[in-house]
Formats: sequence, C-alpha cells, structure tokens
Amino acid sequence: MSKLGPISQAILDHIDMKKGYIVIFDMLHRVSRKTGTSHTNPWYFRRLVALALEGHIEARVFRTGDDVAIKFKRLQEAEE
Repeated sequence: MSKLGPISQAILDHIDMKKGYIVIFDMLHRVSRKTGTSHTNPWYFRRLVALALEGHIEARVFRTGDDVAIKFKRLQEAEE
C-alpha cells in the first residue's frame, strides 16, 4: 500500500481526533482549511471509502430498500 497523500492524511487526522461518527461537512471544512485545497463532495467521499477499504477507518452501511447511508468513524482501540 502506498503512502497517504496530504489530503488523505488530513482526513485521517481529523477522523482520529473525533469520537463517534464524523460529520462530513465539518470534515470537508477542516481539511480544506488545513491543506489549502478544495474539491467536490464526491472527490472527498472517494477518499473516505478508500481509507475504509484500506483499513485505516471504520465504515458502516445503513440500508432501507434503495436508500443507503454510509457512516465513517475512527478505528476503535482494542480493549485490554
């Protein structure tokens, strides 16, 4: 797996400091300010999905028929 780019790392940093599910609008605002770049919502969403598929964050799918919601949050530390 290759190294994360600056925007993906900023997204991961934001998620790692939050408890519970993230609010995507807040994440977009913070990451945009931190990196000095701005992209479309689908562009950021693809990065979130990639972070989840690579195992950096958790993603949970909620479905009701054809309505689908995906919620993202940081990985939970193993309890000892």
